[in-house]
Amino acid sequence: MEEKETQANVSSDISSKNDFFLSRIDRSVADNLHDIRKSFGEDAGIVKDFIVFISKNLKKDLFGYTKFTLKDFCKESGRNRQDLARKHPYFIANPKAVIPEYFGHEFVSVFDYALFNMLQKNIIFAKSYAVNTKNEVIQLKNFPILKDIKLNLNRQSNTIKIYEIRISDEWLDGFISRYYTIETNGYPKIGKGRGGDGRKSLYLILQRTRHQLLSQKETTARFSVDYLADLAELEVEQNRFRKKSLKRILDFFQEKGDFPFSYRFVKGDPSKPYQEEYWVELDFSSSVNISSLTERRGDHLFFNSLIIELRNIFNSKHSKVAIKDETDVFQRWLTNADADTDIKIDILVSVYYKAYNQQLTKVQAKQYIRDGFLSR
Repeated sequence: MEEKETQANVSSDISSKNDFFLSRIDRSVADNLHDIRKSFGEDAGIVKDFIVFISKNLKKDLFGYTKFTLKDFCKESGRNRQDLARKHPYFIANPKAVIPEYFGHEFVSVFDYALFNMLQKNIIFAKSYAVNTKNEVIQLKNFPILKDIKLNLNRQSNTIKIYEIRISDEWLDGFISRYYTIETNGYPKIGKGRGGDGRKSLYLILQRTRHQLLSQKETTARFSVDYLADLAELEVEQNRFRKKSLKRILDFFQEKGDFPFSYRFVKGDPSKPYQEEYWVELDFSSSVNISSLTERRGDHLFFNSLIIELRNIFNSKHSKVAIKDETDVFQRWLTNADADTDIKIDILVSVYYKAYNQQLTKVQAKQYIRDGFLSR
């Protein structure tokens, strides 16, 4: 028996009113959000935001994704810059704790210490996670995030101006071959305010579900209220209040996150063993006709071929190059707009034509390498 409480479908013309950006997130991360919480504790929300943030940078600016400012991160995560610049609670609670120092910089602020932990720790999966990639099954037991962090400091004030990072090989591989597509422009909107970390986790799971359903040419899925409430970190014991709190979040997604979906609550079947009392039926049929919520045909081939061909040319020209204090020479070369620019342009033009059957001019290719985001 279904409840009367329903939500109307969001019109498919939403794409004309809202600006969507389809990013990617590694499947092993999106499928194991609980393990981020277990692995990073109070920093888990920032870690999750950072993964979404850099993944979006990869999609927008493959040739410059490694550099960013705290302001950039705040814009894409919905976080407050002042909150991230404060002293990390760990050092407040433990005033005698040794503050980590890296390349002469003390990682003592909320953001810096979380970033340092991403360099030191992996996401440890509660159980071995199997992924199918390149015609083989890979068993992942953990997910390394960063290889290195470099800082461009303002020498007068000793404050950070630009962060420069090197992501793990697993992360880069996941971006090109093992991913879900997620809409990320709505992500910072739904994360602002109390309970934002939980709302973001729920948002990512709904985005993952949309990807899974539409790739299977389906539009609806059911989850128990308890499961979604746990993802959203709703600490409400009574069922009716938990359901009410969850409804408030789903409505908020539709209103503030510009998320095209509808939902309804459905009662469980008491005749079935271990049946939950309430379920949420999610319907993504309103997303089907929104072209910006589906990767353009050719995108997978484009990014996959681009990385492979760039790495091949790098290996043929610079495989023996070693740079002091550089953990990934390829990523440094990739994001250096002045290094082998003509070669990169030729590869980009060739790969673009192969993926989209459209001719990209060398001027356009150079602009993409310099500024990122190639409008298609």
